[in-house]
Amino acid sequence: MRKNLRFSIVLTVFLAVVFLIWPGSLPARIRGGELSATVNFRADEKLSPDALLEITLSRPPDERERIAVTFDQTDVSGLFTRTENRLRYDAGILPLPAGNTGLKVYLVSADGLWKEIAGFQMSVADQTPSEPVADGPESESKTPPAEDGSIPGSDQTSETADAAEKSEPEAVENQTEETPASEKTRFFNFLPSFTINMKSQPFQSNFPAENRPAERATSNDFTFSGSIRNEARIGGFSADSNFDLAGSSFKPETLQFGSKGRQAPDVDLASYLINFQVGKAKFAWGHTSFGNNRHLVSSFSSRGISFAMPVGKRFDVSAGVLNGTSLVGVGNFTGLGKVRHQVQGATLGIELFPQRPNAMRLEFTGFNGYLQALNGVSEGRINDAERSRGFGLRFLTSDSSDRFRLEIGYALSRFFNPQDTTLDPEGEAVPLPAVIRSASYIEAGYQVLKNIKLTESKNLNLNFAFKFEVAEPLYRSLGASASADRLSQDYSADGSIGEMTFSFGHSRSNDNLRRVASILRSLTRGNRFSLAVPFSALVGKTEKPSPFLPRLGYSFDRTHQFGEGIPVGGGFEIDPASIPDQVNTNQTFSSAWQFEKFNFEYTYNRTQADNRQADFELNDQIGWTHGISVGVNPLQTLSFNVGLNFDTSKNLEISQTNRTKTLTLGANWQPFKDATLSGNFSNTLSGDAANIINNRNANFDVQFAYNFRIEKSKFRKFGMQAFVRFADTYARNRDFSFEVNDRTRTRIVNAGLTFNFF
Repeated sequence: MRKNLRFSIVLTVFLAVVFLIWPGSLPARIRGGELSATVNFRADEKLSPDALLEITLSRPPDERERIAVTFDQTDVSGLFTRTENRLRYDAGILPLPAGNTGLKVYLVSADGLWKEIAGFQMSVADQTPSEPVADGPESESKTPPAEDGSIPGSDQTSETADAAEKSEPEAVENQTEETPASEKTRFFNFLPSFTINMKSQPFQSNFPAENRPAERATSNDFTFSGSIRNEARIGGFSADSNFDLAGSSFKPETLQFGSKGRQAPDVDLASYLINFQVGKAKFAWGHTSFGNNRHLVSSFSSRGISFAMPVGKRFDVSAGVLNGTSLVGVGNFTGLGKVRHQVQGATLGIELFPQRPNAMRLEFTGFNGYLQALNGVSEGRINDAERSRGFGLRFLTSDSSDRFRLEIGYALSRFFNPQDTTLDPEGEAVPLPAVIRSASYIEAGYQVLKNIKLTESKNLNLNFAFKFEVAEPLYRSLGASASADRLSQDYSADGSIGEMTFSFGHSRSNDNLRRVASILRSLTRGNRFSLAVPFSALVGKTEKPSPFLPRLGYSFDRTHQFGEGIPVGGGFEIDPASIPDQVNTNQTFSSAWQFEKFNFEYTYNRTQADNRQADFELNDQIGWTHGISVGVNPLQTLSFNVGLNFDTSKNLEISQTNRTKTLTLGANWQPFKDATLSGNFSNTLSGDAANIINNRNANFDVQFAYNFRIEKSKFRKFGMQAFVRFADTYARNRDFSFEVNDRTRTRIVNAGLTFNFF
């Protein structure tokens, strides 16, 4: 085993030497750690609609993670092609949206949680007109994106289905001096896109041999994804549609395997959306969303139909009828097939000052939901039939300078469980009475100081914000998620002095709002503070900052969770130690230096858990981490990374100290255009100070990836991505107190080949 490990280390050194004498390119990364993203344009740069948009990740996402990208709120992940740690936008399928657009990059975990890792502002020049198909050479049109109905963070079915839950561009008329605004134009665009992927694991070696999986140690699978998009406009009518398909040769990866098992189709409809507009009325049919009331119905997303239309200058109406749970496949195609498994709602909006939207706006919402004991496509639970009806109000206001803003929401909901013949076929269950409860919130913010001139290059800004939210005990609505029996408040202040930013915050919450004597009342109090100081903005010349001046950051977070009093008759009087009382403190300091071909970063983190429970006052823990990372780019096409982490944790109750040391090495090189060679090595040593536990983990991987692309015309596009990856993982776990000495090793070869058509 030691010889094999030495071989892996020697191979890493050999690759590093080869990199130094043969130039190439790719951004630096270290596998693991926080993921970040950069783009290939500046904030002040004006992009053309067909510009190459490229996003570079600090490391490739893990196997169970994926990357999502949005333009404002439109999910455009399906229009990006990813190879290792790069994403490229295919402007040939859809031009970049004209105007100023917010670009956000998200990391989506295996359980569907969206985490924003980067945000940028993108400015795109007006799009070039597309050729009309019916009204002659003088008719012109262009297709900037429309608003999207999909919400990051909603339940996802698969990577293909996730990318499919988005709205498509809304075709609008290009008005020019030669073509009056009233002149009708016609056009039709057909935008197909298909991807076939072959993923293979031709080799796997395990030590000891009994660790080898009994099934699918080696495998060859095919996956398919396709998207058919259409855009059309005829006079005052415009429409666009999107149908996404997904399939796999491995049956457990098909979309409906969870519900249909082996009967699930190999290729299935992942999602679809049809948007059409007649005059000012907009309709969406397919996977859409509805609702703006936080506690009643808030961006409920499923298959169904939604509608929005202004009525005069002051009024607007929106409505939605959607299936109660997520759907895939062609079954219940409209989403309206099960009347007793739907959510329905409508909103009337009133703009009191229509010349300035949201200057003073009032919304009235009605909601009705009826859910059977049916699971969504991505769920696996046993639930009960549920029903709720409710009414909600929402009020928004702001001043003309947008320095003051206020939002107030209120919801009243009636919830109950009707008789469920699926779970109670005999009808013997005791029915629960219907419960009518309310929930409300207030959010207010005011910019006290706005661009106050301190020096020629430094302005002062200061903002205050307040949030209040309360939901009565047993409150529930099928259209929104709310924490019942809870009151929370949050006070915050943030500001900036030039490039220096700072923020303060205090939060507090408690439950048991009706103070039931036998129920423990839990309270949470939190304080936070953060500061970011680029020294180049304080010392030296702002227009030419010195790279030797670091960017410093500090954050402090303290949370106290405790129980109030001793409940009467709740059992806590027998064991007062079961009443929680703990203070958690987390502090982080960071410093970074950025040079032209070299960067250095040092971080320090300290955590403390102060247990104040009766009889457990000494059960405290303290931990701290020192992290160092160095990046070197000796050539434009070559980069290296080195990382060191030293973790220490102390358990004061048993006087035990554990230490972990981690070394990571990474190298990236592009030997020629569209080809990437990358290698990574990490070694982790962990154990206690008494040397009773001694563990070691070593990981090595090397990968080669290649992209190939041909684009001759609208319907003659072809792309190919291929990669080969070798991974070697070694682990040794030793515990001298139990005479444990386990060693494991796994070596795997993965390969993939992807073809993109159109």
